[in-house]
Amino acid sequence: MSGLVGVWNLDGRPLDRAVLIGMSDTLRHRGPDGEGRYVDGSLGFSHQRCRVTPEEDGEVQPLQGNGGVHLMMDGRLDNRDELMPAIGVPPGTSDAALALAAYETWGEGFAEHLNGDFAIALFDERRQHLLLVRDSIGLRPLYYSRTDRVFVFASEIKALLAHPQVPARPDLEGIADYLLVSSRPIDRQEITCFEHVAALVPAHLCVTTRERTVTRRYWDFDTGRTLTLRTLGDYQEAFREVFARAVRRRIRAAGPVAVSLSGGLDSSSIACQADAIRRARPAICGALIGISWVGPAGTPIDEGRYVDAIEARYGLPIERIAVEPFVGLVQGAEEQIRAAEAPFIDYMWGLSRELHRVAASRGARVLLTGHWGDQVLFSPAYLVDLFHRGAWRTVYRHAREHARWLGEVEAGVLLRRLLVDLARYHVPASLVPPLKWIRRRLLGVERPRPWFSDRFLRRALRFAGRPATIGHGFHSAHARAVYLEARSKYHVHCIEWHNKSAALFGQDVAFPFLDRELLAFLMAIPGEMHAWGGAPRALAREAMRGVLPELVYARQGKADFSDFINLGVGRDAACIARALTADSLGVKLGYFDAGRLGPAVAQLSADLTPVDCTGAWDLADAFGLELWLRLFASGGEAREAATRPTGGEHWWRRKKQRSGPVRGVPIESPSSCDTGTSRR
Repeated sequence: MSGLVGVWNLDGRPLDRAVLIGMSDTLRHRGPDGEGRYVDGSLGFSHQRCRVTPEEDGEVQPLQGNGGVHLMMDGRLDNRDELMPAIGVPPGTSDAALALAAYETWGEGFAEHLNGDFAIALFDERRQHLLLVRDSIGLRPLYYSRTDRVFVFASEIKALLAHPQVPARPDLEGIADYLLVSSRPIDRQEITCFEHVAALVPAHLCVTTRERTVTRRYWDFDTGRTLTLRTLGDYQEAFREVFARAVRRRIRAAGPVAVSLSGGLDSSSIACQADAIRRARPAICGALIGISWVGPAGTPIDEGRYVDAIEARYGLPIERIAVEPFVGLVQGAEEQIRAAEAPFIDYMWGLSRELHRVAASRGARVLLTGHWGDQVLFSPAYLVDLFHRGAWRTVYRHAREHARWLGEVEAGVLLRRLLVDLARYHVPASLVPPLKWIRRRLLGVERPRPWFSDRFLRRALRFAGRPATIGHGFHSAHARAVYLEARSKYHVHCIEWHNKSAALFGQDVAFPFLDRELLAFLMAIPGEMHAWGGAPRALAREAMRGVLPELVYARQGKADFSDFINLGVGRDAACIARALTADSLGVKLGYFDAGRLGPAVAQLSADLTPVDCTGAWDLADAFGLELWLRLFASGGEAREAATRPTGGEHWWRRKKQRSGPVRGVPIESPSSCDTGTSRR
């Protein structure tokens, strides 16, 4: 978790150091170990340093290589053992120095040789080009913006907005991607919430010269790869080996490593595996520390006995955090929005913040989490493959077994997903949008988020129902489902949120279940192996038998935080209602409908009692957008973006770039502006 900032004046003007320093200062939280800087003529790099791995000791970036190559890196390389002999560098070489040597060996093609969690910026004086590289899953954020005069990039958007040529103008497409997830394409990952800022897409390389900026994909999963083993035991052994490597890569650290531990299958597997690795290789990291959220005894979030079992089995010290004081939307909301740089509020932010605070107080700069285990270890898409093979009785038996393990409600959700997946494979893509429209008409499906204005929804929903353009050519529906989970824009958003939240406390957050090798393995094996006999996540569960305490291994259910989330959000309801009125900024800028907003908020606040927390999610979305607009987009450019006709392209697709911010323009009534037209 370091911070990258760069400026290249494309017109040759000498760099204003004050501009570079101002941008870098916004990322000081990413550099607890100091800042390194390189400035030469029209180019400037700044690196906010956070030392995590032992090889980084004493290193100051940006690094300088042969022939005027300058490189800085945020992240970790996982294939060091392959790279070092191939390049001819000694053990103990830092990851950034390895990346630099890889560029000097393979040139622009160096990125395809790298595996890990990283963002890299590199300038080659001889070739006069600037390269940006983002890891294959998108675990490290990297953003950029270009005008006719300047190219800028940074690990966080706030650094770009500190440059005088980058306006804080909202992008409706990006905002809709956060707030209307189920109605949006999953594959337009370059779009952010700011019109003049692009995200570098995972597994992509960006090459900038004075004349142009182009991006290309440098790596992707092999859609045709399959792996067939002889027995169920062989699959379990293979999973154990790949999973152990995924955990081992992420606990290579110069200091202590923390594990977010719930007592569920995913986080418990990580904690137990990490402890076993550290016992075998004590030098791999400092102390291993468990941190767990604790709910009141006897409630649906009481996981204490599972956590106690792990502590007793391994002697792992586990710090416990009480849940109740930290659930809600209002406390720390502005801090969260500033960190995320998006209208994204998590009602459990207080708990996440406390978890990072405790980890930091123990000296940990790495926090392991079991996130994404649910998504990649089990998907009902394998039933589509069984259906296509004519194994209809097996499909029926497995669906019944899902209900036994997950309960009727969740099993019903999975069944609906199965029907949607079957339709997706048998209905031409061109018919999907009109069929969805007919379904809404016939069934009277409610408009999404009724508090949004018609103008905003017309633009936001114009891509509703459009199938993903990625993930084609896979050998099975199961493999494609795992791939789309890894490539989903929403999940990349969540990864970025975790990265920026952890950065506030000088930490890396690491996801073993998003390890590239592990994902490739899970895609390659037959889908039914994931749920052998119909038991969800049977492969992972059986593979960890003997590693997990018996109580955790046999656990079927999960903690249900709905009641506590609703309780916490209910405590904040009055404050949220005061922020979401007809006088709110979201109404003035045309995002909310003045007549529908108040009643909708009142209804949501009154309905915070069901068994789920859908109403809390909706309140979080509306409140998050209002706060984001206040913090990032309160100038005239916000009104312009909200009411601009829909025919324009994003800045990186235009031949002529606009530059220069327009700040402090009085806000006009949305009704006085052109409503635009809707594109289909």
